[in-house]
Amino acid sequence: MSSSRTTASSGPLAATESTAYADQLADGTTRSHSSGNESGSLAVPPDFARPRSSESGPTHDVRIDPDGAHKARPGMTSRNDFWRLRLVLWVADAAIASLGAVAALLLEGPRFMLVPVFWLLMTAVRATRDGRIADLDDLRPFIKASANFVLVMTLVGIVFVTDVEGARMVLLLSAGVATLGFGDRWLLGLPSSRRALGIDVGESVVIVGDHASVARTINEWQDLDLVNVVGVCLSESDFGPKTINDVPVLGSVADVASLSRRMHIDVVAVHDVDKLGGLQLAKLQWALEDSGTQLSVITPITNTIVERARVRKLGRRVMVDVAYSRPQGVVAFIKSVIDRLLAAALLVVTAPITALCAVSIKLSSPGPVLFKQIRVREHGREFTMYKLRTMTADAESRLEELADQNEVGGGLFKIREDPRITSAGTWLRRLSLDELPQLWNVVVGDMSLIGPRPALPHEVASYDESARRRLAVKPGLTGLWQVSGRSNLSWDESVRIDSDYVDNWSPGREVSIALRTVKAVLSKDGAH
Repeated sequence: MSSSRTTASSGPLAATESTAYADQLADGTTRSHSSGNESGSLAVPPDFARPRSSESGPTHDVRIDPDGAHKARPGMTSRNDFWRLRLVLWVADAAIASLGAVAALLLEGPRFMLVPVFWLLMTAVRATRDGRIADLDDLRPFIKASANFVLVMTLVGIVFVTDVEGARMVLLLSAGVATLGFGDRWLLGLPSSRRALGIDVGESVVIVGDHASVARTINEWQDLDLVNVVGVCLSESDFGPKTINDVPVLGSVADVASLSRRMHIDVVAVHDVDKLGGLQLAKLQWALEDSGTQLSVITPITNTIVERARVRKLGRRVMVDVAYSRPQGVVAFIKSVIDRLLAAALLVVTAPITALCAVSIKLSSPGPVLFKQIRVREHGREFTMYKLRTMTADAESRLEELADQNEVGGGLFKIREDPRITSAGTWLRRLSLDELPQLWNVVVGDMSLIGPRPALPHEVASYDESARRRLAVKPGLTGLWQVSGRSNLSWDESVRIDSDYVDNWSPGREVSIALRTVKAVLSKDGAH
């Protein structure tokens, strides 16, 4: 793709752009390589198009056409889809409020009908902050507003309602309508629901950055339902390729604003903001604002849940603080106490099952009931882990003769049809009953109920820096690896999943893993 630009000596800059592909998508014409002149909402000095040199680099100058604002139009398809979805939510909220009002009237009387009315007003006020489909997809602000609503209404009920039953009704009504409101938003967020309503699932996105950054982002986003990457603009002065990973190259940084206006782009996602500079980034945002396009800055932070990030201003700079990934202080203490208490209770409850397992082990093969093995816990410390024996007594000595059949690698040994497994051990493993003695390891503090898989010393010896991240927390009786395929996982997948758990720990995720563990055990998926 080639591009030529001319700059006026005074007044608004004029830009000659290679935008044939943009024209094709905007008005449905056949693709050609002719160039057209357009009053530039974004232009750069003429030296931008020259190759970079050690003496001088390109100036990423963003300039606004003062006469172009009246011609700017927001993305028509996205706007229509947004208002259609917004209308559906309004109707759903009105239905929920009506249902709540009828329930209040039938159960307690007309005075409690104000609760769903106030909730409807709250959602209407909060909706004024939503301007695009992505705002509707982010449920966190709604959850926060709903929680505050329930809290306020409960306090109002306690103060102004004299009887206990009336205060309880205020709580139930407020919590009920808030829960139903969350439910309809969650359902409308599903891609299948959007398609049923005829709503385009993904926002149109143009990615801006250098070749390598853009290629990585396209690979990461290509399977996301809510993103439709329609093109890229390269920050390099020599933007030679016509496509990157089958996505068309539409131009350079200088073409972003005019392309967004012509193609009705929903989002411009920018890499390499340091090459633009603060003022030029602000000018770009002004130009995109006129065309109804959202400017998003892509940070180099990856594999991090949004809850860990906090945006704040320091001086003139906008900073992103990334919180600690592991539980700290009081939270870590509470987690440890809960782990030990639950493990102790489970030890007592499962004692009869453990006794039956022990009898079956004794009857199926000679040797001890318990299998003891040295494993590695957080920060590389070693401990003795206990399991019910599922293999023959000479299993360790036979490991070398089976080494060439290993199906996993990376220091981890797994084969699907392991001849060392006893008849009792087969069903113990499928039901994960062999891991019941590890509850004692949790009670004494060597392990946690949920965490990365406990590693062997020789595995740890072969760890690279990424794999050693697993040792930042205590190993777990179950974990993300357990509910994601267990023995079906490759070594790299196992490391990635454990690292993701360590980097993105949260109480809610602990509960989710615990619930998914029950399903994984009952389905016997990956257990061998």
